[in-house]
Amino acid sequence: MSTLSAFILGRVLLALAFAGPGAAHLVESLQKRNYAAAAIGAVEVVAALALMFGWQVRWIALAAAVFLLIDAFVAHAFWNAVPQDQRNQLLHFFKNFALAGAFVMLAAVDGQAASPVQQF
Repeated sequence: MSTLSAFILGRVLLALAFAGPGAAHLVESLQKRNYAAAAIGAVEVVAALALMFGWQVRWIALAAAVFLLIDAFVAHAFWNAVPQDQRNQLLHFFKNFALAGAFVMLAAVDGQAASPVQQF
Protein backbone atom coordinates (compact mmCIF):
# COMPACT_ATOMS: atom_id res chain seq x y z
CA MET A 1 0.00 0.00 0.00
CA SER A 2 1.39 3.37 -0.96
CA THR A 3 1.77 6.20 1.52
CA LEU A 4 -0.94 8.15 -0.27
CA SER A 5 -3.34 5.21 -0.12
CA ALA A 6 -2.65 4.71 3.58
CA PHE A 7 -3.17 8.42 4.23
CA ILE A 8 -6.51 8.46 2.40
CA LEU A 9 -7.65 5.26 4.14
CA GLY A 10 -6.74 6.73 7.53
CA ARG A 11 -8.59 9.95 6.75
CA VAL A 12 -11.71 8.04 5.70
CA LEU A 13 -11.59 5.86 8.82
CA LEU A 14 -11.28 8.95 11.04
CA ALA A 15 -14.21 10.56 9.23
CA LEU A 16 -16.35 7.52 10.01
CA ALA A 17 -16.18 8.56 13.69
CA PHE A 18 -18.55 11.38 12.67
CA ALA A 19 -20.42 9.91 9.70
CA GLY A 20 -22.17 7.00 11.45
CA PRO A 21 -23.05 8.68 14.76
CA GLY A 22 -23.91 11.92 12.94
CA ALA A 23 -26.32 10.16 10.60
CA ALA A 24 -27.94 8.32 13.53
CA HIS A 25 -28.21 11.61 15.44
CA LEU A 26 -29.74 13.31 12.40
CA VAL A 27 -32.38 10.62 11.82
CA GLU A 28 -33.29 10.28 15.50
CA SER A 29 -33.58 14.05 15.91
CA LEU A 30 -35.77 14.40 12.82
CA GLN A 31 -38.07 11.66 14.12
CA LYS A 32 -38.42 13.61 17.38
CA ARG A 33 -38.86 16.87 15.43
CA ASN A 34 -35.88 18.35 17.24
CA TYR A 35 -34.53 20.43 14.39
CA ALA A 36 -31.69 22.06 16.34
CA ALA A 37 -30.28 18.63 17.22
CA ALA A 38 -30.88 17.49 13.64
CA ALA A 39 -28.77 20.41 12.41
CA ILE A 40 -25.89 19.23 14.59
CA GLY A 41 -26.19 15.74 13.11
CA ALA A 42 -26.24 17.21 9.61
CA VAL A 43 -23.08 19.22 10.33
CA GLU A 44 -21.36 16.04 11.55
CA VAL A 45 -22.32 14.16 8.37
CA VAL A 46 -21.24 17.01 6.07
CA ALA A 47 -17.93 17.37 7.94
CA ALA A 48 -17.31 13.63 7.64
CA LEU A 49 -17.99 13.69 3.90
CA ALA A 50 -15.70 16.71 3.46
CA LEU A 51 -12.90 14.87 5.27
CA MET A 52 -13.46 11.73 3.22
CA PHE A 53 -13.21 13.66 -0.03
CA GLY A 54 -10.34 15.86 1.09
CA TRP A 55 -12.11 19.23 1.14
CA GLN A 56 -10.78 21.79 3.67
CA VAL A 57 -9.16 18.96 5.65
CA ARG A 58 -6.98 21.15 7.87
CA TRP A 59 -9.84 23.34 9.10
CA ILE A 60 -12.37 20.56 9.47
CA ALA A 61 -9.86 18.36 11.30
CA LEU A 62 -9.07 21.20 13.72
CA ALA A 63 -12.78 21.90 14.26
CA ALA A 64 -13.36 18.18 14.88
CA ALA A 65 -10.56 18.14 17.46
CA VAL A 66 -12.03 21.12 19.31
CA PHE A 67 -15.51 19.59 19.16
CA LEU A 68 -14.22 16.30 20.57
CA LEU A 69 -12.39 17.99 23.44
CA ILE A 70 -15.45 20.03 24.41
CA ASP A 71 -17.67 16.96 24.06
CA ALA A 72 -15.35 14.98 26.33
CA PHE A 73 -15.90 17.41 29.19
CA VAL A 74 -19.58 18.12 28.54
CA ALA A 75 -20.96 14.69 27.61
CA HIS A 76 -18.50 12.31 29.28
CA ALA A 77 -17.84 13.82 32.71
CA PHE A 78 -16.87 10.51 34.33
CA TRP A 79 -16.14 12.26 37.64
CA ASN A 80 -19.88 13.07 37.94
CA ALA A 81 -21.14 9.71 36.68
CA VAL A 82 -22.90 7.18 38.86
CA PRO A 83 -20.53 4.33 39.79
CA GLN A 84 -22.02 1.80 37.35
CA ASP A 85 -21.59 4.27 34.44
CA GLN A 86 -18.23 5.72 35.44
CA ARG A 87 -16.08 3.23 33.51
CA ASN A 88 -18.08 3.75 30.30
CA GLN A 89 -17.84 7.55 30.59
CA LEU A 90 -14.10 7.31 31.30
CA LEU A 91 -13.64 5.20 28.17
CA HIS A 92 -15.53 7.73 26.01
CA PHE A 93 -13.71 10.66 27.63
CA PHE A 94 -10.29 9.29 26.67
CA LYS A 95 -11.55 8.03 23.29
CA ASN A 96 -12.47 11.63 22.49
CA PHE A 97 -9.00 12.79 23.52
CA ALA A 98 -7.36 10.12 21.34
CA LEU A 99 -9.51 11.03 18.33
CA ALA A 100 -8.79 14.73 18.91
CA GLY A 101 -5.07 13.92 18.79
CA ALA A 102 -5.52 12.03 15.53
CA PHE A 103 -7.40 14.96 14.02
CA VAL A 104 -4.66 17.39 15.11
CA MET A 105 -2.09 15.14 13.40
CA LEU A 106 -4.28 15.02 10.29
CA ALA A 107 -4.42 18.82 10.25
CA ALA A 108 -0.64 18.97 10.62
CA VAL A 109 0.05 16.80 7.57
CA ASP A 110 -2.73 18.08 5.32
CA GLY A 111 -1.29 19.39 2.10
CA GLN A 112 1.52 16.83 2.12
CA ALA A 113 -0.75 14.24 0.50
CA ALA A 114 -3.07 14.81 -2.40
CA SER A 115 -6.82 14.58 -2.08
CA PRO A 116 -8.59 11.60 -3.70
CA VAL A 117 -10.72 14.13 -5.61
CA GLN A 118 -7.55 15.56 -7.14
CA GLN A 119 -6.32 12.09 -8.06
CA PHE A 120 -9.35 11.13 -10.16
